[in-house]
Amino acid sequence: MDLIDDHIAYTEPHIRPVLLGLRAAIRGLDPRIVERATPAQRIVYLIDRIFAEVKVQKGCVLVRFFDRRIPDPERRVRHIEHARKNGWQHDKEIRLYELNTVDYAMQFISASLGIVGPPLISNNSVPVRNLPKSEVPMSTTITIPAARVRQGDLTLYATALKVRDLIRPGFYTVETLDPSDTDDKGYQRLLNKSRARKLADYVVKGQDARDAFLPTSVFLATDKTPFDENGNTITIDVAKVGPFNVVDGQHRLEGLKVASEKDSRVLDFEVPVNVAINLPTLHQMCHFLIVNSTQKSVDKSVEQRIVARLTEALDVEDIPSLPRWILNTVEKGEVERAIRYVDFLNDQPDSPWYDKIRKANDDAGPGRINQSSFAKSILKYVLTANNPISAIMDFDKEKRIFLNYWKAISSVLDDGNSETLYKYGGVELFCQFSVPFFMKLQTSGNYRVETMETLLQSCFDNVEGEYAGVGHPEWWHTGGQAGRLNSGALRLVSNEMAKALNKSSMAETIQI
Repeated sequence: MDLIDDHIAYTEPHIRPVLLGLRAAIRGLDPRIVERATPAQRIVYLIDRIFAEVKVQKGCVLVRFFDRRIPDPERRVRHIEHARKNGWQHDKEIRLYELNTVDYAMQFISASLGIVGPPLISNNSVPVRNLPKSEVPMSTTITIPAARVRQGDLTLYATALKVRDLIRPGFYTVETLDPSDTDDKGYQRLLNKSRARKLADYVVKGQDARDAFLPTSVFLATDKTPFDENGNTITIDVAKVGPFNVVDGQHRLEGLKVASEKDSRVLDFEVPVNVAINLPTLHQMCHFLIVNSTQKSVDKSVEQRIVARLTEALDVEDIPSLPRWILNTVEKGEVERAIRYVDFLNDQPDSPWYDKIRKANDDAGPGRINQSSFAKSILKYVLTANNPISAIMDFDKEKRIFLNYWKAISSVLDDGNSETLYKYGGVELFCQFSVPFFMKLQTSGNYRVETMETLLQSCFDNVEGEYAGVGHPEWWHTGGQAGRLNSGALRLVSNEMAKALNKSSMAETIQI
């Protein structure tokens, strides 16, 4: 049983005549029309481009097509509100429950066909060679070098395809999961168009310097055996075996499509592609789950180190084109400064943080907080315009002041068992509190450890209410109250400490 027969058998008996009648009517519109069954109970109709998609359901036949503003007196056609958001090309649909509704639907389907291609060329019409380039039919056959890879029962072909081949009509489809449809068999996440646009901007930017690269392969799959092997090449007849399902890489494909619309040079950009053959839809869904649940994004600590190195190299080395959001971070240099803060605290033998910070790719070891969390707090609270330390404009002094700050904190709060002080809660709280604390010190310019100790103790003595224990070492013991606070509660503690800090230095008599 082929896929079409399988789709017909999937429907309820009273719906089968509707589906058969619709198929005959659509194929009768133009002899060039290609009918192709795809997984997940879908049948598509195309002439170079899909103009109608039939979604076979148990109790009805759903047809999607292009909006051509054809009058709909019976109000049977529904606008697909989420089509653009999901990246679907068709924006209208109609549900068919009875055979006598097929004729009504055909006026919309026929109009949708008019978008796709010109009418048939008769013997008396203009020869194909004299037609505008956009109207010359595109070859559906692609011959490319490829290597066969066997992984157990899975057969893959590793190859490279130009963007112009990847985005040709009917080459690939994305089986998006539609949670509103209980009969839906899709599995892909919704397309994030913002993410695709970012990639498109990066690829376009790299065309002049020829340094844009996308080394990660796109994973396509088909339940057919579509390849005609000859030596180390394969020949794909898209009209017979397309569209391929995208298992992994839909954002790359959409980004490349957008990029090619902005710069035609992208059409010749080659993309590594792995194509799995004889892979049923259910297996494709499993591979999608495996790829997207087992791959791990780069560790944030590693990312920070790379950004810091790029910042250092900005003025001395040639750097390839970077996506704008990465380049902005590199040019600001804030990540690089935060990493230097962290390294200084971790590497000084007299630092309370000496060898307690897990750096990028370090084993878990005895470290109590990882580099990425500490650097993130420094970026968020210390290297900001409202923190007086950033106005010193002498990095060597800045990091020494920050070290003195932590020496004072440790001297007041660490009794040898204050483990939580060196975890997320301690870092987040005292990075926040550094803003009002350094404001108190900036007038005198005295950032010595003993000065900070005195000011901290005075502040802690004036904290009242629920968080009065913050200035006691026991509060920071493992199992103590500090370990039970989330980011919101830590913000409240910082606010109470700021109030106590102001109270400790406020004059007894206020003159107005």
